[in-house]
Amino acid sequence: MKASLKALTAIEKVTSAVAAAFMFAIMIIVFSDVVMRYVFNRPFSWAYDLISLYIMAGVFFLSLSGTYAVNGHISVDILLPRFSAIIQRVCVIISNLVGLAIFIPITWLGYQRALDNYVSGDVMAGAIPWPTWASAAFVPIGAGILALRLAVHLIANTASLLTGENLLPLPAISGHSEKAAGGFE
Repeated sequence: MKASLKALTAIEKVTSAVAAAFMFAIMIIVFSDVVMRYVFNRPFSWAYDLISLYIMAGVFFLSLSGTYAVNGHISVDILLPRFSAIIQRVCVIISNLVGLAIFIPITWLGYQRALDNYVSGDVMAGAIPWPTWASAAFVPIGAGILALRLAVHLIANTASLLTGENLLPLPAISGHSEKAAGGFE
């Protein structure tokens, strides 16, 4: 279990670094486009398409699993603190199952779409014929890594529930632990 979590964390660090590099690229492209537009009156024709079709998709999907791993996604935990640790663990298991039921099909359908786009040579209509498979590939990559994270958490939480050992700590509940009080620094 620990080896799986360690490998998954390493993958998430890489995808998060790529997502951060994409965010930096957005800043550079937008700044350069503004300079080219207002100083030289020659804006980049490709900047909007590159950012909106490719880079933002990469930022979103490549950061999904890493954000989940640090409990960074929005959660509604009004009732959770009132439950015992066992019921909290059951709620997390149900959440993992629901997440898997959503992200496994997204991964599979995203893979099929990206592959179809690649095989057919599909491109965007416009001044630059951007290939559509490249942006579509971020969907199965990001959703697939998140599905793996959910599966590992499901196994660890189920084993924790059955054995009584705390193999995977329960997520911090906002305002109910020192870890949660510190934010995501």
